[in-house]
Amino acid sequence: MRNRKTFTIIALTLTMSCAFSACIFDKDEDKEDIAVEVTPTPEPTATPEPTPTIAPDAQTSIYQSRDKAISMKLPDATWANKTDEAGMYSFESPEQGRILITHGAGEEDMSVAVLPSTLDMAVTLEQASDLVQGTDFEIQDYSAVDANGVNVYSYVTKMLNTEKSNGYAYVVNKVFANADEYYTIVGSAKTEEALAGIREAIESFAIVGDSSLKSAAPGSASGAGGEAGTGSSTGTEGEGTEDEGTEGQSGEGQTSGGSGSGIVNGGFSDAQLTDTSQTRTIYRNSDGSPLVITPDGNGNWVDVNGNTYEFVNDEDVYDQDGVDYYYHGEAADVYYMPVE
Repeated sequence: MRNRKTFTIIALTLTMSCAFSACIFDKDEDKEDIAVEVTPTPEPTATPEPTPTIAPDAQTSIYQSRDKAISMKLPDATWANKTDEAGMYSFESPEQGRILITHGAGEEDMSVAVLPSTLDMAVTLEQASDLVQGTDFEIQDYSAVDANGVNVYSYVTKMLNTEKSNGYAYVVNKVFANADEYYTIVGSAKTEEALAGIREAIESFAIVGDSSLKSAAPGSASGAGGEAGTGSSTGTEGEGTEDEGTEGQSGEGQTSGGSGSGIVNGGFSDAQLTDTSQTRTIYRNSDGSPLVITPDGNGNWVDVNGNTYEFVNDEDVYDQDGVDYYYHGEAADVYYMPVE
């Protein structure tokens, strides 16, 4: 009678050499050898999902501080806020540089403030950092003007010795000051190519809150972040603006006519309606439904309900749930265009 053949299941805790080799077992008298070769089934290699790369120019953001005191249009999507606290705000781009804004007010702050009120004082301030004029730096484009009773000082420091400037090639300086308070803005550019964007950002600086310097900040009157423009920078909050119409972005929803609420064109100003850095119309791919989104203070694009949208390139947009949209390069004016 043929002996019964016995197969033994190899426990996983045994050594791998036994698990993947031929195992031989002795029988009673005829010592019949049975070899069982275990061939592991290869697991399919998982294909990693591609990580979307946001193009620097795919989105820009008008940043408004948490205290609703200031706002500024950042150069592009590579910039991020690093500090946002009372009297100090900073932004940084890994490849381009950084921007620092400081604010002082009251007798104590003004008593210790040293302002570049003359070209010689600007030189002195640079020399305080152990830099030598003509060897380590040179001052360019210095100006001191009176703007609506506010002293505005501006100049660019070209760094001749970048080893002493931590690799920065240019530093853009702008100061707004009077007897009661001051704002200083310092933009450090790593390259000459980054200089233009940083200068433009500084020129968009707006004082949103109560301040005796407000009228002198160029952005405050341009709609880039001032009275008419702050609604776009807060995204869903709809606060921090003297133009109550902007509350329609969060409180009234997006209605082309704004009938019933008194809100026209969603409360957006004419500048916001046509500026794709402040408003954008996107279309849901599934049904073509349009939607207006605005930048918040953290570099995100949001709708009136606080949903976030990510631009993976100049055309494709995804919301926080992965729903895909298409961007035609249009601002909010297309959404609010009267229907014939």
